[in-house]
Amino acid sequence: MAASNKWLISSLAYYLDFFTVPLLIMVALLIGPVLFWQMVAGVLIWSFVEYAMHRFLFHSLYRREHWTHHVDVLALIGISSWKTSAAFLALVVLFQALGMASLIAGVMLGYLAYISVHYVMHRPEHPLYRFIPGLVRNHDLHHQRGVEKNFGVSSPLWDHILGTYVAVSHAELSEGVGSKAR
Repeated sequence: MAASNKWLISSLAYYLDFFTVPLLIMVALLIGPVLFWQMVAGVLIWSFVEYAMHRFLFHSLYRREHWTHHVDVLALIGISSWKTSAAFLALVVLFQALGMASLIAGVMLGYLAYISVHYVMHRPEHPLYRFIPGLVRNHDLHHQRGVEKNFGVSSPLWDHILGTYVAVSHAELSEGVGSKAR
């Protein structure tokens, strides 16, 4: 399958979420109310959205565009931070009006975990890389051609629940799967 340049974005559009999302989380928590259960629910909601988008959009409808990432994991591809930041800002306003600012704060916290973990797992030189070996192995296996499993990036929770989790076997480990950034 040929890669697509459709989702290539600038460095600013790629990295901006690492700054705007923490700010929006703080705004959501400041305008409150702060309810811990809503934050936990928001993180769980994000983890499901992450899984569903990866499985049902990136590996079907946007398969060619997503394949660019599988071909070049360091390419700056994705949805522009301008779009995600604007969407999260609108959701903060809406959810605050509904008294659920903590819920959207949790969703954004889950998204921040996702983009952070995904960034680190493709950069073995990153100081935090050594703390996520299981996630790296799961994601490396996912990047192998023909493996339509392990769609959860920041957590394998939904892969386990929905039957799309596959463990890296000892044979694959001895062949080097999971030992390099892919």
